[in-house]
Amino acid sequence: MEEVAETNTGNYERERVPENKRKRWLSISMVWIAIGIDLSGMFMGVALSQGMAFWTAVAAIMIGSVVLGILAVGTAYIGAKAGLSTGMISRVAFGKNGAALMGVIMGISSLGWFGVQIGFFAENIRGAIDQLTGTSLPLWLLSFIGGGLMMLSAFWGYQAIEKLCTYSVPLLAILIIVATIMSVNNQGTSGLTTAPQGTPISFGLAVSLVIGVYMVGVVMAPDVARWAQNPKQAMIAGFVGFTVGNSFMIIISLILVKVMNTADLTAVFFALGLGIPSILVLTLAQWTTNTNNLYSASLDFSIVFRRANPKIITFISGSIGILMAMLGIYGKFETFLSIITVLVSPIAGIYLIDYFFYKEKYDFSYENKLKDYYPVAIVSWIIGSVIAFMTSAPPAGFGIFSLTNVSALDGIIAAGICYFILNKLTKGRS
Repeated sequence: MEEVAETNTGNYERERVPENKRKRWLSISMVWIAIGIDLSGMFMGVALSQGMAFWTAVAAIMIGSVVLGILAVGTAYIGAKAGLSTGMISRVAFGKNGAALMGVIMGISSLGWFGVQIGFFAENIRGAIDQLTGTSLPLWLLSFIGGGLMMLSAFWGYQAIEKLCTYSVPLLAILIIVATIMSVNNQGTSGLTTAPQGTPISFGLAVSLVIGVYMVGVVMAPDVARWAQNPKQAMIAGFVGFTVGNSFMIIISLILVKVMNTADLTAVFFALGLGIPSILVLTLAQWTTNTNNLYSASLDFSIVFRRANPKIITFISGSIGILMAMLGIYGKFETFLSIITVLVSPIAGIYLIDYFFYKEKYDFSYENKLKDYYPVAIVSWIIGSVIAFMTSAPPAGFGIFSLTNVSALDGIIAAGICYFILNKLTKGRS
């Protein structure tokens, strides 16, 4: 490969993951489940509880999560078969410089959300510590500590992330299930049948919201799936990881809010006498989720800065994310990141079509034959992005019309169809 820093970090940022380093489906699933157990899922459960009846909301959550699991089967298959990260896979579809452009977009998206999620963590953990001790710690300090932990595991790569998730998921599940059982024992189940108190949410919109929470994770699935022993293991892990990972926290928070009759989940834990466990849950949930944002950002920037040591890229990226959080990025940057995220989704539509119709190119020896750009892929990405913007609600988009009610999915489908048609019309990229 050209112009690559030959540095073996053990994370294989710019090459195939060796067969003897691959993992079984259960450990891969644990990573995706851990990513799904986060504060975003908790607050999604709160939103659904206020706009829908309990069992209708559960049905919407399960349908949306199964759709995500099915989509993840396809992207995970490619990741395991190619053994490459999302950014490296995009080199085959977009060309060397075209993939660098995609890497910048994906990297900014992942790094931006890394910074925002640190701020999100700091806000919530400060509230929990304040309730427990009466001490209000500065947000910058909590951002620095929380971000440092998240950067540490990302710095050591997938092996560290896997160990963190393997130990954290059972502990998180036990703590959260115990809190749920205690709330039901204390309050009974009558709250589950109470009418929603907020603005009604339609079933279709609820399914779309559930899918949207984890959609970009589907696009970036090869970053994790490349570590699977074989495509079958990756497909099982993708379906289980995305289905369980996306639904677990949303359903649990839905139950807690309905039973305890409050939208403040931190207050629920304290009302049950679980103050310290609540801090542990908040810390582990965001740690396991957000470290993956930095991990993906580092992989993406590794194909942009091909001469740089990947460890240095991770350190610099993490430091920038932590600094943004300390400066108060949380609450001020989400619209921009939502716009960037819309640009990410069409990439999956293109590499899915590219792989399943032209898979012979994914022999890694093809790397030396890559051109700088493949116009068909760039044009298809632009069209997919425009469609996604048109179906995204303001301020992230124009909201002109609706297709699937999930703008990211609209972008994937539109880009994939365009790429397929344009390849047929131009008789292939050659």
